[in-house]
Amino acid sequence: MPNLRDFERRLGGLVEGLFSKTFRSGLQPVEIAKRIVRSMDEHKQVGVNEVWAPNRFEVSLSEDDAPRFTPIETPLVSELTRLVRDTAAERGWGLVGPPQIQLYVDEQLRRGDLDVEASLVEGEETVAPVAASSSRLLVHDGATVSEVPLRPGATVTIGRLPECDVVLEDRGASRRHAQVRMDGGEAVLTDLGSTNGTQLNGRQVQTRALADGDKITIGTTLIEYRGS
Repeated sequence: MPNLRDFERRLGGLVEGLFSKTFRSGLQPVEIAKRIVRSMDEHKQVGVNEVWAPNRFEVSLSEDDAPRFTPIETPLVSELTRLVRDTAAERGWGLVGPPQIQLYVDEQLRRGDLDVEASLVEGEETVAPVAASSSRLLVHDGATVSEVPLRPGATVTIGRLPECDVVLEDRGASRRHAQVRMDGGEAVLTDLGSTNGTQLNGRQVQTRALADGDKITIGTTLIEYRGS
């Protein structure tokens, strides 16, 4: 997703430079970021007209992994804090207080494992929920379904490249396979010259406006469009 790609890009120079040897194996910083974003989604509090996401995260690392994160703990926590703010803003979630992220060592965890405890902790700084766009893509990956918001004016690219907004681990997908562009409140699907083509409701298309409930098929991956 966009926020995670931004996180990797900002922290990547530090990890790939001074500490490149340290992070060749074992737990990676982006894995912590992904777990925090997932915890925000799993533990958010849904009200009648608003959604509040956790803002405090206690991240436990194994005794093997923790020392490798010590040299970059300050910039890592800073970027994770920014990730929490950006994710909440993108998805229209509120925060009852400023993001708080702390790293701990858990001797019961094995190398490569981590645990994240998420909670809502009130603070002086509150970020109120905003009305999020109701248009979104639902990406089916086996038993998992991930939601990709479609913001006004945004273009969401889909493919195998890590730079894509929706990254597919699907051999039937091209590196940059297709895109969905929001144009004046309308979502438009466009195939980007893919090898195997893009199907909409079982028929191959090049460019087509989407309607609520439309089903996009790329390789073996199903993507549903949900409109406002």
